[in-house]
Amino acid sequence: MVFVVLMSIMNTFKIFRETYLIAGDYPHDSIYTLQHFMNNMFLAMDVQKLSAAATLMAIGIYIIVTMLLRLEKRYTQFME
Repeated sequence: MVFVVLMSIMNTFKIFRETYLIAGDYPHDSIYTLQHFMNNMFLAMDVQKLSAAATLMAIGIYIIVTMLLRLEKRYTQFME
């Protein structure tokens, strides 16, 4: 169960292609994702903002994964 949830969360970070095909480079604010921002900063060669966005995304994924694994560990201990 934890693996499925974890992979589902990881796949939510890969929705760039669909929104890019629908709306282009600068979509409406409601569908402007972090991946759009990273793509636009890459095209503008703004390495500082690009690396900051990538770092924030990696930290966010790490926090989510850590929370899920702790929750799973607590649940397995409760079931024993």
